[in-house]
Amino acid sequence: MNHQPKKKFGQNFLRDKNLLQKIVKESYIDHKHVIEIGPGQGALTTFLAEKALTVTAYEIDESLKPILSELQDKYSNLTIIYGDFLETEINKDTEYHVVANIPYNITSPILFKILESPQIKTASIMIQKEVADRLLAKPGTKDYNALSILLQIEAKAFKLVDVKRQMFYPIPNVDSIVIRIEKFSKPIISSELMPFLRKMVKEAFRQKRKTLVNNWHEAYHIEKKSLIDFLIEQGVDPYARAESLSIDTFLKLREAWPYAC
Repeated sequence: MNHQPKKKFGQNFLRDKNLLQKIVKESYIDHKHVIEIGPGQGALTTFLAEKALTVTAYEIDESLKPILSELQDKYSNLTIIYGDFLETEINKDTEYHVVANIPYNITSPILFKILESPQIKTASIMIQKEVADRLLAKPGTKDYNALSILLQIEAKAFKLVDVKRQMFYPIPNVDSIVIRIEKFSKPIISSELMPFLRKMVKEAFRQKRKTLVNNWHEAYHIEKKSLIDFLIEQGVDPYARAESLSIDTFLKLREAWPYAC
């Protein structure tokens, strides 16, 4: 089947077998349950199915059914779900490991879902280089954002391999990186407090050029004076922007937060 990649689904297909094998090898998915997001024409799927205990692949483009159905017939441990991964409920009774070349146009929502799903323990994902730079960014840098903080609170992340744009069809406008995310076995913050911390951090970056006070005032409808007093009590400049605060400072502010969640 001659499938034409669809721009609306962010389709760029990777066909370099050596690179695909390297990704699978360094994802350590032997005899484990794997989730693949956007299997496309099944190039990575094949290598995953040969190693993993099970592979559940989410594909939003139903025109790929003829190609993927052949793979599903070949591998009894492979299940293809035609739907949006972001709208799917993940089985809470199974431990999963994500391995995927994810669509660039929905990278951030996918990363947030991976972080917010406790049953997902690791992820080896191909993302565009500029997103990888943000994920690994430090406070005070232009790339530092909510995702940088939330990822580094919940997991260890590091680069596996650089991927040049020429290795894809069609060729995208950017280079890529495969990053490895390994969630901490002992969370830095309790699972009960984590949902509010996520919201607190996201709202702090609601408008990056605005101060913490202005962003939280708009998000939580708390009086600005009250927020200013709270930040001063915690030794934080009330006119600081979120990008200047360390992860430890956000954790401290969450612990001391006096307002209703």
